[in-house]
Amino acid sequence: MPTEFQIVEEFSVSRQTAREVLATLKAEGFIEIKHGRGAFVTDKSESDRLRFQEWFRGNEFEIAELLEMRTSIEPFVAELAAERISEEELSLLRESVEGFEAILLGDDVDAKVTADENFHGIIMVASRNSGLRMFYETFIPSLRAYRARVFSPPADPLLALPHHRAIYEAIASHDPQEAGKQMRDHIDHSRLDVRRLAEVNANFLQN
Repeated sequence: MPTEFQIVEEFSVSRQTAREVLATLKAEGFIEIKHGRGAFVTDKSESDRLRFQEWFRGNEFEIAELLEMRTSIEPFVAELAAERISEEELSLLRESVEGFEAILLGDDVDAKVTADENFHGIIMVASRNSGLRMFYETFIPSLRAYRARVFSPPADPLLALPHHRAIYEAIASHDPQEAGKQMRDHIDHSRLDVRRLAEVNANFLQN
């Protein structure tokens, strides 16, 4: 990588800006800074694995607890939504599903998190249960942190897409039992995917 001085000269920016750029690239795992030698491009896939593994090891209990909470609430919410959703809400839910793949194929993790929150938020509102909604919203910060990790490398965000489609189809059919089942399957698969990825990463990093 160019040195700090070279960045300043080539791009006509301040030294502070050059330092911030290098610090950001390092924090995101794109470069490694070796004192006295400069900045070098790294294998980002390895740093992604390390960050995922550190997150999983440091939050394993909280992750399990969060998914247990989701399992206890969201399938029932989906059942209620299948019975009570309005045509306008159903249209919004369909639009969310139809636009989800393009967002998942992009690089904007915040957009992926927002799209997922939007999908589940529409279902929550459509349940017409303000008590459940208030309780669910207390977990949103934890859910946002979880989604940010499972929508980032080395995880595969596209795994969520068929589940969103199946949940939408069940709700659109006004089938409470199927809607609850599909939501439960979605959360169960998320739990298994995270644990599988943690095991795969652990084996990769050990070899």
